[in-house]
Amino acid sequence: MASKVSIGDDLPSDENTWTVWAARYNVSGSTIHDATLTSASTISERQYLLLQVLWTSKASRKLSLKQVELETWKREADKLLATFQSWASYRQSFASGPILEGTFALAKKYQLQAAASREESFQSNVAFSPISNRTRTKMGRLEQKLREAQLETPTKSTGKLPSEMRVEDTPETGNSPFPTPGPEEIAHLMYPQTKDEQIVNTALVDFLNALSMHFPQASDWTLHRKSFKAEFQHASFEARTDGYLEDGGSSERVRALIEVKPMIRRKKLNLIRMQEAAQMAAWIKSDPDPTGVLNLPGRRLHVSQDRHQIFITFAEYDATYFQYLDNTLPPSSPRPFLKMHEFGPWNTEVRKDMESVGSILLAIALRAYSDAHLSKSIIDGQKSGRV
Repeated sequence: MASKVSIGDDLPSDENTWTVWAARYNVSGSTIHDATLTSASTISERQYLLLQVLWTSKASRKLSLKQVELETWKREADKLLATFQSWASYRQSFASGPILEGTFALAKKYQLQAAASREESFQSNVAFSPISNRTRTKMGRLEQKLREAQLETPTKSTGKLPSEMRVEDTPETGNSPFPTPGPEEIAHLMYPQTKDEQIVNTALVDFLNALSMHFPQASDWTLHRKSFKAEFQHASFEARTDGYLEDGGSSERVRALIEVKPMIRRKKLNLIRMQEAAQMAAWIKSDPDPTGVLNLPGRRLHVSQDRHQIFITFAEYDATYFQYLDNTLPPSSPRPFLKMHEFGPWNTEVRKDMESVGSILLAIALRAYSDAHLSKSIIDGQKSGRV
């Protein structure tokens, strides 16, 4: 059995280090398609390595807006915020103490509460499961059971809490080679958030929407916990986000992912990063957008808040990574990687940090709206024969 790395070990940031880790976890000659993966309520190092991810981390000041194609949009965001009285009030609140009236009042309230969080537990948003017809049937019945439990009227209630329900409640013939999912798996399907995690989530989404809601040319952020499912030859996994950026166009595409945790990032650093990488890989796999703008530099990204710190992580990949995920990579091809570039933290308790990240986050929403309408113009042109 592969030995566990110490908590202080960073995830691989280059191919050589990835090779060392792959040997340590016995996946050197494997791919995500041919490996046999067991059920798990969170992502493991072995599963992470099979997704072929490299992770780099830099301070917030090292973010090159030009490299992620946000430079022009940042200038536009600065112009808009300069005319925004509520933004001025929010910035003033760092010195005045009391929460000032305005669009950012609720965001500020929850930012203060998030900074006071004491929770250290990690709640996973990723689940792996082996693929078989019987397993798919069983999990499908489980999800149906959960939906029925949530939709039942009081007169039809079974009297059971969701955590008490088991798949055995649904008749099935034959013996399954896989264990019957129990309360832990059911609870995971519900994707509950803890109290402190909800506070952090609200703090981030309120802040994001306060930045963009008064500007019609910016896309909106949502608390909707969207899930992405990635299926491979012998296994699949589902990753659910804590929210996302809606493009505002007819395509209804996700333009950025939101992920929050109630603890400081460094305390669960590898777990958080592995989960975010799985979310990104699942998003790419389930929505490749081959003819759209979603694969241009800087378009696939995470906005994360861990307690009182905000991070932005940009994904970098090429067409060969698509081929790897789809199991169409030609034999003997070089190993492709998904590169995750993390920047931060920006501290919600520091005015200068929030002024900086606020402008960047508005720039992201402005670009997303433009991208969505550009995509719509291309599609409309194709339909009419103009392009």
